[in-house]
Amino acid sequence: MMTNTLEALLKDGFARPRAEEYLSILQEERNCPELFDPAYTEWAHARGFFAKQAYAYDLNDDNIADYMTDYDYHRVWPLNSWQRIWINDKMTLKYMFSGTTLDQYFPEYYFYTTPQGLIPMPEGGRRSDDAAFLAVLREKGEFACKPCNGARTVGFHKLSYHDGEYSVDNLPATGEDIIAFMRTHVNYLFTEFLHPSAQMGAISPIINNLRLMVFNPTGTNPVIGASYFRFATGVGDDDSKSNYRYPSEQDAGNYNVWFNWKTGWFGGGKDIYANRVIDSPCHPETGVLAEGTLENWQEVCSLALEMSERINPLEYLGYDICITDKGPKVIEINSHSGSKYVQFFHPFYKDEFLGSYFRSKIEAIESLDEDGIRRRNAILR
Repeated sequence: MMTNTLEALLKDGFARPRAEEYLSILQEERNCPELFDPAYTEWAHARGFFAKQAYAYDLNDDNIADYMTDYDYHRVWPLNSWQRIWINDKMTLKYMFSGTTLDQYFPEYYFYTTPQGLIPMPEGGRRSDDAAFLAVLREKGEFACKPCNGARTVGFHKLSYHDGEYSVDNLPATGEDIIAFMRTHVNYLFTEFLHPSAQMGAISPIINNLRLMVFNPTGTNPVIGASYFRFATGVGDDDSKSNYRYPSEQDAGNYNVWFNWKTGWFGGGKDIYANRVIDSPCHPETGVLAEGTLENWQEVCSLALEMSERINPLEYLGYDICITDKGPKVIEINSHSGSKYVQFFHPFYKDEFLGSYFRSKIEAIESLDEDGIRRRNAILR
């Protein structure tokens, strides 16, 4: 049974920020008895699992050994060495591949906002004044707006210009409103707005997300180890909203679909809420069957492996790839992706490769001396 105190977690090799995050999630769940049964929550927490994960896995004494605990998944952070700074923000990642043959798999980047003002990005031209911002928006028609470094798709917005009219999040606006938005959203990237391919758009009109987990511990042989699709729910056809909802409320769920990276087949959709899972082979709002073989799936898998070879000091990479009407586009690469939905479709300890990989990381921490533990405690980012 786990001793869930900061002192115990640090002694067990956690980096302090991850220990504090882990404990804050436990407390958040204990504070929601209307969402999580207190007895089941206590049972899960004592065994190293968040309640929301336990509900998703239908966790019990018979299957608990199949899953890596949330305790250990937080404890092994960071799996990547210092080079994780290459992918810790979207702008650095874009420049890592700018000018290479792989740049085609990233959205166009137009502008970045700093406290000192506007900076043009690779596809934004050379001017950085208000007029240039509006001119590029009029030329492109739409901007996706998002924090340079963030989590859970928090802060996503849309700027548009169609038929002589501006809009912010699909609501009417003026040019002055657009400039005011830009100036009040510092550390934001303004990029190409993505639309789903015809195949994906038939399932949901909102842009999708394919998570591919790539492992490259040797630096010479990257492999895909897990994957799934996410489609938006709860937003109707409002494409200014993100395709992810943090499951902190009764009706906040996410529609996820298994993807077989070896064959390109996807299907077996599940509507996953904080405290329940509903079988849903069809998208729960559009009613369209989310099943088939992904068009150009070999290209999607190959681009992730080729990128991983190029940044091979990074051994653990969580790709977020949108399947768009212009081909696959990489939105970001996560250095330590959340494990809930990955393990829902691919329990780590039911897979020989994944189980061996993660157990080796735990064993390495457990073999550290006191100085090694203190160094891990001191890792900040």
